[in-house]
Amino acid sequence: MTKLKLCALSSQKNEILDALSKTRSVEVIDTEEVADTFLPSETVPDELIKKSGEVKDCIEFVFKTLSAVKGEAFYDKSRDIKGLSDMPVIGFDEFFSIKEKEAELNAYVERTLGYEKKIAEEVSSRQKIKALYEQYVPYKEAEGVFSDYKDTAKTKVRLGQIKKDGIKLLSALSETDIPVVVTEYSGSDPVTVVVVSLKENDDVVAPVLSSNGFTKCPFTESVSAAEELKRLDKEYADSIAEEKRLLKAVYDEADKIKDLYVLADYYKFGLEKFKDSEKFRYTSKTFVLEGYLPKEKEEEVKSALNKVTEAVVVEYSVPTDDDTPPTLCKNNKLVSQAEFVTDMYSTPDYREYDPNGFVFFFYMMFMGVIMADVGYGALMIILGLVLAKRTKPGKSPKLWNVIAISGAFTILWGALFNSYFGFALPYKAILPSPIPDGGDTSGMKLILLLCLLMGVIHIAAGYLVKAINFFRKGDIFGGICEGISWVVFFIGFVFAAFVFILNYLVPGFVDSMQPGVRNFFESMTMPGLITAAVGLVFAAVFAGRHEKGFGKFTKAFGSVYGLINLMSDILSYARLFGLMLSGMMIAQTFNVNLAAPIMANGGFGIVAGILIMIAGHAFNLAMGVLGAYIHDSRLQYIEFFGKFYTGEGRPFVPLGSKYDYIYVSPEK
Repeated sequence: MTKLKLCALSSQKNEILDALSKTRSVEVIDTEEVADTFLPSETVPDELIKKSGEVKDCIEFVFKTLSAVKGEAFYDKSRDIKGLSDMPVIGFDEFFSIKEKEAELNAYVERTLGYEKKIAEEVSSRQKIKALYEQYVPYKEAEGVFSDYKDTAKTKVRLGQIKKDGIKLLSALSETDIPVVVTEYSGSDPVTVVVVSLKENDDVVAPVLSSNGFTKCPFTESVSAAEELKRLDKEYADSIAEEKRLLKAVYDEADKIKDLYVLADYYKFGLEKFKDSEKFRYTSKTFVLEGYLPKEKEEEVKSALNKVTEAVVVEYSVPTDDDTPPTLCKNNKLVSQAEFVTDMYSTPDYREYDPNGFVFFFYMMFMGVIMADVGYGALMIILGLVLAKRTKPGKSPKLWNVIAISGAFTILWGALFNSYFGFALPYKAILPSPIPDGGDTSGMKLILLLCLLMGVIHIAAGYLVKAINFFRKGDIFGGICEGISWVVFFIGFVFAAFVFILNYLVPGFVDSMQPGVRNFFESMTMPGLITAAVGLVFAAVFAGRHEKGFGKFTKAFGSVYGLINLMSDILSYARLFGLMLSGMMIAQTFNVNLAAPIMANGGFGIVAGILIMIAGHAFNLAMGVLGAYIHDSRLQYIEFFGKFYTGEGRPFVPLGSKYDYIYVSPEK
């Protein structure tokens, strides 16, 4: 990275920021204090914040509307609304030219948001209509209008609802000396009734009504319930029709969605410029900007600035140890896909060795070991490539590319094991199956040890990267003590354990060899032990080189004691074997134990067996990829990164790279 310092006229600030954005090469940072300069006093305009929010609200509403109208008569399935399904890709010229349409689009936004408000009002109105409708329904069979139900000089007339049991009690009063007339208009519970009684008996009638939940009709107007229900039905239907009219109005203008996308991100760009401007230092007429850019972009940036103005001073410098530049990993197209895995953990520090080359090899290799089937590998490639192609412009397809590349490694390991959707082709496998054959577990032992050996190599690679990080800092001795010494230990450890491993796999195998061959393998043991011991002693002795007194001893002891953790780390790689074995056994279970017996019946059994295998392998593939992703990532993050990685960096985010709805391509 190169550090940039720029001084120019404040009146040309926007043009300069636009020019820098077009290069997509400069990340702005807080400018160091310069004599006779001050921080900005201006804030982000409220109007810009308001417009930005309104455009986003409008986009969201248009999307909701397009989903809501799919079943309507005016909806045209064949209509192609540009920009709706795919993220539009435009050039910077088209991006900045949206300013010419700003007034028109803001008017559209205001109009559309007005439709949204009216639709909300219609929805609210229908809720009120529905609530009122439900109040009128119990009285739809009542005779006359509500105002007819009023007291006379001597009687109390009550229209309302009461529990059914209350009607019996009211009728019972008539059998005494208290006459009560009850007229029912509904058979439901509560019952709509008209209760007529003498006023002089109200002290007896009223408690009976109250105790049985009598509720008086709330309406007294000179209208009937039937008339009001008819009116509300019409109002409800009119409201729905009005809402559909408004939705159609939004739908008819939905082609403006692409321009809205551009305008939304144009406003976002404007907001980002204001935020970046807060990092600058100012004089009465100039501003000072600082940032970082890739060294190879220096001339391009200078050229872009000179096209805007000659009144600009640009200074490039090498970042000092006190600076914290962002990290821009520079890998080839293939290795760069592994950045997805690394960034899921954290971004590498600017001054740290980029581990993505190692991550690429080991991550893809381990995925291949876990899946280890030619058929599964082919499907992973197809699935990965299809989904990567469908990834929207501006979004990273690296996850799907990782799956596709891992598929190639899966095919390699599958061919070594002679596994094709769990079936074997008529050739001898190079590697034995990890599934025990009767009492023969030699194949299982070999593959398990092979996985553990991969773990040894992976961990040793971690210490190698650790050494490289020391070398990059100029600490050669530190790299040897804390990195290379452990690599030497692992090399010696492998050679020392070679004969033991051979005897473990096949008892007596070494003794059965020709004397010359046996002597060769046995001769490797002692040099291996010596090499491992040298590496361990060197690491232990110099582990506390920066400590004083007793600290040197504790550091040395801790280094030797750390061997226990290292052995535990190596054993973690047994998960590669376990996942591989489970995937192979599940595949064989579906093929041999489930599908084969059914297919043996012939006819429909063959079809059913094929369907079982398809479903089974689809399940096994999905679970296998998920398990591989989780456990492979764990091995990278804990066993590998744990040896050297700080991950304290931050990604490089240049001007002109933040968009929500579109992708502005510098190439267009």
